[in-house]
Amino acid sequence: MREAGLRVGVDEFGNLIGSRPSELGSALLAGSHLDTVPQGGMFDGALGVVAAIECARVLHEGGRSLRHPFVAIAFAEEEGYTFGSGTLSSRSLLGEMPRDQFSELVDRSGRTYDEYLRARAHGLPQAHVPAQVRAYIELHAEQGPHLERMAKQVASVDQIVGSQRTVVTFEGRAAHAGTTPMDRRADALLGGAEFVLAVNEIATASNGRGVGTVGELHAYPGARNVIPGKTALSVEFRSQDDTWLTSARERADGAAGKIAGRRKLGVRVTPWTGSLVQPMDSGLQQAILAAMRLAGHDAVTLSSWAGHDAGILARYVPSGMIFVPSTGGISHAPEEHTPWPAVEAGTHVLLETILRLDATDGTGGTLPLAYAAR
Repeated sequence: MREAGLRVGVDEFGNLIGSRPSELGSALLAGSHLDTVPQGGMFDGALGVVAAIECARVLHEGGRSLRHPFVAIAFAEEEGYTFGSGTLSSRSLLGEMPRDQFSELVDRSGRTYDEYLRARAHGLPQAHVPAQVRAYIELHAEQGPHLERMAKQVASVDQIVGSQRTVVTFEGRAAHAGTTPMDRRADALLGGAEFVLAVNEIATASNGRGVGTVGELHAYPGARNVIPGKTALSVEFRSQDDTWLTSARERADGAAGKIAGRRKLGVRVTPWTGSLVQPMDSGLQQAILAAMRLAGHDAVTLSSWAGHDAGILARYVPSGMIFVPSTGGISHAPEEHTPWPAVEAGTHVLLETILRLDATDGTGGTLPLAYAAR
């Protein structure tokens, strides 16, 4: 960031910020996130951060001034793995995750989100994201197979699909695995296993309208010679259709109740959380498409089936996304890869979009920043 001519600092939510001041008040923001998932790849998130810095470097080395301030941002915690809460840094920045809940978010070692933030020792100046924003643009790997199947290098994102998540817990009776007859068992893991299949059936029956995943399953007490007395499962549905999400949630609740009743188990479903389908700003979509044509690419539009920080900022300021392909559609895995010509193409489109936005007037928006009083 410094080599690209940016003033660098970190805000109180752990977000890395590189700024290039200019005369107008509303800023152009570009970036993504730096955190990843267990066994994740090198492109998811970090690619968008590096691309934003590369745009700043090209402007800096070319002596090109902008009318608007430019800010490259690297969000600290987007994936949600550490504390079980996705887009945490951007939602904290905008007050959607209130400070009084920071001490309630705990990682697997028992350390709280608040303790993480207080313990940071990065040695960088304090920085803040500007409140007045002309637009936010995020370059990201698609994380799916569509661009590669189309043999295209870049696309504009029209919307980020909605999602619904919960944890379902079945409770039975722990007992000795050798001495308890099969007809005397209340095996909570059997209820969980049947529910995994039910989630799959709900999603499969959507005919492409939605997807469903059980990504975590924990059996307690977790010993090979003990019949599980409790099983907890994470459940997630995603769809371009908010109505289908509501229906899937209701069907999952019903399936959990029927399984528990049939197997004589207790069941608890924590309150569902998630987000509605979030459209990207139509004007920004058109600016990205125009930049794609200028760079010699077809005007391709895709929806994002993964969540992104752009979906959070889009609630307040014009936001858009640029996709580049994922080889084999693979992401969240060590094999994650984006061909380097596509990386170059996407970054070129990002730069052309920044220049196009800088040269035109727009209303922009205001971020409800949740920084502590200075």
